Amino acid sequence: MGSTNLDINDTEFIEQLSNVKSLTGFRDLMKSKGAFPLDKDIIGNNANMYYFFIVVVVIVLVTDFSNKSIKNTLSSAITRKKYYFSKLILILVLGTILILFNNYINYFFNLIINGNEFVTPILEFTKLSILQLPLLYGMISLLVCIACIFRKTSLFNTISIPFVMVVQLIGMAIINIFKIKADWFLDYEFQFALSNLVNNPTNQYVITCTMIGIIYIIVFNVIGYYAFKKAEIK
Repeated sequence: MGSTNLDINDTEFIEQLSNVKSLTGFRDLMKSKGAFPLDKDIIGNNANMYYFFIVVVVIVLVTDFSNKSIKNTLSSAITRKKYYFSKLILILVLGTILILFNNYINYFFNLIINGNEFVTPILEFTKLSILQLPLLYGMISLLVCIACIFRKTSLFNTISIPFVMVVQLIGMAIINIFKIKADWFLDYEFQFALSNLVNNPTNQYVITCTMIGIIYIIVFNVIGYYAFKKAEIK
């Protein structure tokens, strides 16, 4: 079975896509280009999971601060350390469930709708899902860190919701204004990296992204725990 990669320079095909007026028509046109792993494109956009993580962090952690229930919890036998890491682990577990549910529901939906020629072998798909986890865990750790620093739902939402987009815009603005050669930004920025990881990455690239994810996890949790440990809980 051959595989056909979509060519972004194929202006005629891009124009045909833009003129499609129904989902069925879009799917038929895409299938006419031949087989390609559509599921990779889907999980390549897993940066959008960031916004689901925000909801999880609000429900599990931030509401404790907003409702002031955390004061009663900490006044019992539970230490701040135990509280912080139990919440972090719960959020990571829920985040993992969300990631895997999202990936596999899309995988099987794509398989049912489009057929075998548009899916990656499931073991390879599972491997790709695992490769994304360190970066996604890093983003979850960032959100926990923000929650522990600001400790109010309104502030948390105001900062966390636009955070990734703002970082992207600032990074691209600096690169353009100062004419900086910054291929590393496009290679390792959160959204780009998640996409690159599912598109035939080299071993070195996988190792680098994994190390970046681990650094995110360590740094953000050190900052988050220190901020929580020193915070005045009212």
